[in-house]
Amino acid sequence: MEISTLHVGDYVMIACTVLAVVVVLYAIWLVGGREWIGEKVARLLPHETLSKGDKAHIYLNGRYNRTATLSKVVADAVYIYDNKVKLPLDYRARFYGMGVDLNDGSRLVFIANRRHYRLIRVAELIRKVFNLAEDETNLNPDYSEDEELLTEKAEEGAGDDEM
Repeated sequence: MEISTLHVGDYVMIACTVLAVVVVLYAIWLVGGREWIGEKVARLLPHETLSKGDKAHIYLNGRYNRTATLSKVVADAVYIYDNKVKLPLDYRARFYGMGVDLNDGSRLVFIANRRHYRLIRVAELIRKVFNLAEDETNLNPDYSEDEELLTEKAEEGAGDDEM
């Protein structure tokens, strides 16, 4: 039984194959495979949404702060205590929301289930590595008040046209 040895041509062929595989994987990564892979990985995380009227556990700079009922959710903020306290909201994920206060740099985290707080570091790493977009279903802004205002303005405008 003979042991065959690799010749220079064999090494060149292996190197070309490895290089081709690396180039193809890099191209897929650049063209959108990064986000696609990230979406699949993010599905492993829990999915609990928050909305107006839900109780949210609020963490301030990594420490538990309080549980409060969300009285209003807008595009860039969350209101608690009957719209008396406005908290910033910068990013919405599958099970948490995050905001940074511009006044003092405090980091706020909003979650529905306290036990999920341990997963936020992993979720943030996945978000940054795979460039994930926001989850529109979590902390969805409530535009019902704006729609009522627009309807009233439209009705006023329609009344002016008839005169």
